[in-house]
Amino acid sequence: MIDSILDKADAIVAAWLPGSEGDGVADVLFGDHKPTGKLGFTWPRGDSTSFERGNAGYKTLFPFGHGLS
Repeated sequence: MIDSILDKADAIVAAWLPGSEGDGVADVLFGDHKPTGKLGFTWPRGDSTSFERGNAGYKTLFPFGHGLS
């Protein structure tokens, strides 16, 4: 779970299935470009028992809109 590595990392990049955009992800990882982006959803804590806001057990790790610009 991402929660367990947060205090050990300087930064975390979340990238899914980059497809033809893999070069762009590599450019960020190798420092050729500064990362930008905001979460389009609320990222739950690893021990959350629910992914739906308002439900018992729902815990937020990063809120909607968290990120860099």
